[in-house]
Amino acid sequence: MDSIHRPRTAPAGRRAAACSGIASMLTLTLTFGFGFAAHAAAVQPVAEPSTLTWGETKTYGDGLAVTVARPTAFTPSATSAGHRAGNQAVAWKVTLKNATGEAFETVLVAVYAKYGKAGEQAERVFDAAKGIEGGFEGSVSPGRSATVTYVFDIPRAGTEMLDLEVVPQVITHDGTHWVGSLHPRAGRV
Repeated sequence: MDSIHRPRTAPAGRRAAACSGIASMLTLTLTFGFGFAAHAAAVQPVAEPSTLTWGETKTYGDGLAVTVARPTAFTPSATSAGHRAGNQAVAWKVTLKNATGEAFETVLVAVYAKYGKAGEQAERVFDAAKGIEGGFEGSVSPGRSATVTYVFDIPRAGTEMLDLEVVPQVITHDGTHWVGSLHPRAGRV
């Protein structure tokens, strides 16, 4: 009779799965500083990414502006990582200008480079000796800008078709692509 009045407990596996799910949501909330439900209205619908050329600026609806400067050839030091002999390291200056009215957290800024007709993914180059160590850090205050140089390793034949994508905040902003070549021909941008 004693067993009839005892409450039933879930099997250990089910309890562990429930605890794991709760822990994951708490981790996301603590890591990103918000819950998904609280900011669902702030998420912009995913659309086809826009395409610009070097030096042009993409301004998002919230006032954040991103500019990618014309790429330049970069000569990595002997202690760099990610560069292969025979390839061309290419550097881009990426500028974020914050006109949103509140600090813009840069922890989720993502930058990707592709090259050639097939759009092959380029490897990122890190070179502490030349100050190329990471990406954006911290936040950008309202009315202020931040600029970071990103370097990618490109096979020399791929430098005629470059595509740099910047995603300012992977949850709330779509990516934008800047395309062109490393060395524009006369009469072309």
